Amino acid sequence: MKKVYCPNCNGYVEYEIRQNLINEYKGIKVNVIENIAYCKKCGEDLFVEEIEEDNLKRLYEKYREIMGIIKPEDIIKLRDKYALSQRELGAILGWGKMTINRYERGDLPSQSHSDLLKLLLEDEEVFKEKVEEAYNKERISKKTYDKVNNKLGDIVKFQKKKYIINLLSHEENIYNGYKKFDFEKVENLISYLADKINELYQTNLNKLLWYTDFISFKHYVTSITGLRYVKCHYGPVVEKRGYVELLNYPSDKFVMEEQESIDGTSTIIKIKSNKNYDMSIFTEEELQVINIVIDKFKNKSCREISDISHKEKGWLETPFENLISYDYADELKIVI
Repeated sequence: MKKVYCPNCNGYVEYEIRQNLINEYKGIKVNVIENIAYCKKCGEDLFVEEIEEDNLKRLYEKYREIMGIIKPEDIIKLRDKYALSQRELGAILGWGKMTINRYERGDLPSQSHSDLLKLLLEDEEVFKEKVEEAYNKERISKKTYDKVNNKLGDIVKFQKKKYIINLLSHEENIYNGYKKFDFEKVENLISYLADKINELYQTNLNKLLWYTDFISFKHYVTSITGLRYVKCHYGPVVEKRGYVELLNYPSDKFVMEEQESIDGTSTIIKIKSNKNYDMSIFTEEELQVINIVIDKFKNKSCREISDISHKEKGWLETPFENLISYDYADELKIVI
């Protein structure tokens, strides 16, 4: 056994352990067992660093659990989320230089500090407000400010993408052309269509996607995007207004551009390509279908495309707001 110094015996001695129940900590009932080392010669209590550290660890863990205090690993997770040093996070919050360091080493934060750290870990908007405040008060540099904002942009983009995938993903069946929803293909396809069609808007985008998927299913028994479509008054549209979510996604492949209507009475939104689409993710057969759809419709107005879709059996026979089965693909009037 490791020997430790006993002041009473004035020398290094062996020790034994007795246990004690800690009933309360900071006025909270914790009922934690602590180990206490005592000298085998004289019976006096001794300080053994590793034993005391273990006692504090168990006590703090119990107190954290009862009071909902943030854990050290969650504070590290918060810093990692935004690629921040301890000093940078402390500066953002206006705390002392060593505060974050102490908390990550196991010291207990105050309840208010804990609540704030937990909120910042969960809510990006609150964190953004704190960063803005810290930058305006010159507690952080522009480099740190820009770094956090870039990270926030990436987080928002990731969350939006995840939401869209959850919204539009279903088991493979006749309503999605026996294809799992493919976010990357949809994003790149929208960019490609916007580049090849001068006037691409929300209305004709829905119809072009529908024709692309249904023509693909007609010839290859699978859709390209895995999207599901419902019947609405203006023709087939992506279910659950998914087209709105897709177009509002902060994509680097395309942007939404406001334009004044011809009569000058309203604003319309045009989809503009950034011309950085990746068409290598499509098969040769898929590219053939996509380019044929573009060739068929590139010179037609939104109204003309909508009128054409209204003549399709899939739209005519499907009740409003109901999914259009890909079984109707064989009935398409468009010939390729």
